[in-house]
Order: sequence, then C-alpha cells, then structure tokens
Amino acid sequence: ARLSGLGSYVCSKMNYHEYCSHEYTGIHTALHGLLEEKEKVEQEHKARLQLIAAKEELVKRNEELEAEIQSLKRKLQASEASDTPAQGSGREHNQSGRQVQITSVQKRKRQSEGHAGEDAEEHEAAEILCVMNSHEQGLSAELRDVREETSNINAELIKGFLDMGGVGRQNITVKYMGQLSERPFLLACLRKFLRKEAEAEASRLCKFWQEQLMNPEWYPFKCDTTGGISETINDDDVKLQELRATWGEESYKALVKALVNSFLELKECGKLSDRTIVAQLWNFKEDRKATLSESVEYVCSKVKSLSNKNV
Repeated sequence: ARLSGLGSYVCSKMNYHEYCSHEYTGIHTALHGLLEEKEKVEQEHKARLQLIAAKEELVKRNEELEAEIQSLKRKLQASEASDTPAQGSGREHNQSGRQVQITSVQKRKRQSEGHAGEDAEEHEAAEILCVMNSHEQGLSAELRDVREETSNINAELIKGFLDMGGVGRQNITVKYMGQLSERPFLLACLRKFLRKEAEAEASRLCKFWQEQLMNPEWYPFKCDTTGGISETINDDDVKLQELRATWGEESYKALVKALVNSFLELKECGKLSDRTIVAQLWNFKEDRKATLSESVEYVCSKVKSLSNKNV
C-alpha cells in the first residue's frame, strides 16, 4: 500500500512538472513573440519618422522648385513681351502644354494621397521630383533659346536699319553706344574759329578724344567706394587739365559732359573694360533704347508708307 501511494505521488508530481514545462514553453514563446512584435513596431515607427522627414524635405524642395519655375516663367514672359506676335504665339502654346503637364502631375498627386503604403508615397515623390526637374530643365533650355532668338532678331533689325540708311534723326534708328558726337566739339570750336576752320578743328578734336575714350587704360573718373564708375571727373587728370587750359571753362564742361555720357553708354552695354562701340536700336524721340516690338512696328510703318507712295 505504501508503494502504491508513493507511486501515485510520483505520478502526480511528474504530471505537474510536465504541465509546468508546457506552461513555461507557452509563456516563453508568447514572450518571444511580444519582443519580436515590439521590435517590429519600433522599426515601423522609425521608418515612419524617416518617411515624414523625407516628405517634409520633399515639400520644401517642391516649394523651392516652384519658386524657381515661377521666376523662370516671369523672365520668359518678359522676354516674350518684346518678341514678334508669331513667335510669342508659339511660345504661349508651349507654355500651355507645360501647364497641362504640371496640372496632370498635381492631379495624380491628389489621387495618390488617399493610397496607403510607403511604396506608393515614395513612388509619388520620385515621380513629382522627376517631372519638376524635367520641367525646370525644359524652361531653362527654352529661356536660353529665347535669349538667343531675341539677340538674332535684334542683330537682323540693326542690319535692316543700316541697309535702309537708318542712322540719323529718325524716331527709331541705330545709335552707336560709346561714340562721341561731334556737335559739342563744333560748338566749342565756333567760339574760337570761323565756320570752315571750326568744322575741321572739331573733327580733329572729336577724333582725338574718341581715341582716348577707346583706350582702356584711360580712366578720368574718381573711383567710388564700391570700385565702380562714379561720374565724378578727376580734375587732376593731365589730359583734362590740358583741355580746360586750351578751351576754357564753358567748352571744358560741355566736352566733359559728352565724355561722361559716352563712358556711361559703354558701361550700360558692358563694354567699359574693352571699350568697344556697340550698335543699338534707339528711340531718339524718348531718348532710350528701342524695344524689339516698337522697332518692328516702326519698320512696318515705313514699309507701308513707301508702298503707299509707290501706288
């Protein structure tokens, strides 16, 4: 009986230990699963934070690109404003096509906002960046083409005006920026000489000062604090001192004014360093550069006027 009781006790203990072993295994498995789940959640949280940071960076980049695109658009529109109507129409068509492309991307962006998943968001971001970069490159290339085209049109117009004898007192004609006018020299010479002698002396004097003006080493101005041209004459310049001593104060001021104007014209054309005279379409009526559009209109009006005379 004692052995039977001891056997029963041993069996119950073995069953209990087996139960505890099963419980331990279950608890261990559950705990391991919880740890794996926790690690997975932490990784997902970290990935989501990275995605949020990437989206914020993408939004910032998109805003910068949009600002650059708007800037390029304004520059393109400003250049188109001075182009011919036909060319302007062609570029407006291209611009309209680009606007449709941007609208299409923005539509796809709104549609994709409702989709879940990191892959969709990353694909959307990459697509937008690709299209925006492509659009930006296209605008830059077209802007270069427009500038080159505008430069070619300007050169052709200048050639046309010169072929028509377009130098002289017309509303719009060709002005040589940096070239001295002989008139102030003639007025100065008339104070000292008779007409014929004054004309010869004025021509000689104008030629001499034009040569000085074309010499990059001659700079008869005081330098301002920024190192640029200041329009303030350096009265200690040897050549100008000789001019004042020879022609008197009144003539000196008139001739110096002519020199200053020519210097400023060279500066405006970006030719102050090499002192190169530049042909420029000029509106003499308003004393300013002529735009391409008004130059074309002026040529058309002249052609029409000549056609009417020949009828």
